[in-house]
Amino acid sequence: MPFRIFGRREKRVLQLLVEQIAVVIKTKIEMVSIYESSTDDAYFKSLLEVSKGAFFSDLRGDFIKLFESIDNIADAAKDSSKVMARVKLDELISELSKKEKSLSLFLNKIVECVEILKEAIISLDKDINAVIEKSIKVKELEEEADDLKWKLMEAIFSQKYRKDLLSLFELKELILTLDEIADAAAYSSEILITIVTKVRG
Repeated sequence: MPFRIFGRREKRVLQLLVEQIAVVIKTKIEMVSIYESSTDDAYFKSLLEVSKGAFFSDLRGDFIKLFESIDNIADAAKDSSKVMARVKLDELISELSKKEKSLSLFLNKIVECVEILKEAIISLDKDINAVIEKSIKVKELEEEADDLKWKLMEAIFSQKYRKDLLSLFELKELILTLDEIADAAAYSSEILITIVTKVRG
């Protein structure tokens, strides 16, 4: 069933929301800090639009939470880039990638989480059922990423990798900050389901 309750002002907020998450996706795993500040700009513009009265009053808080959650995705991407810039992990990541297929799977799940979340947000103004379907998919991907995260942690600290402890802990921090991206995407999908439930009610 099409989702056609939004007026011009609401559509502008949805457009800003899509722009915000599009910038997050643009960073992918390169995570350049300039993009994070771009998402901050989109987040601020979106909050201004919502504060001007876009959306029914009982939906405003949910949309603000959604913008905050997407901003958290960008923050986690920025944190990951800081870890990578702080320590040369290329060699260790390359070695881990050769021995552990779970690393590339983990990274792919995280990127897919955010891409499907974007599709769910775009569907807000088109198809309410697609929002639910894609939001559930984001949650599933986050759970799969979580399982892969623990496999990676086990592998990193196994006897296979005789690296200095500092590098191993930095790699652990990188994986945990990347996992925060998936967590924030999953939380965003929960907010989308709440919005859909309120609209349907």
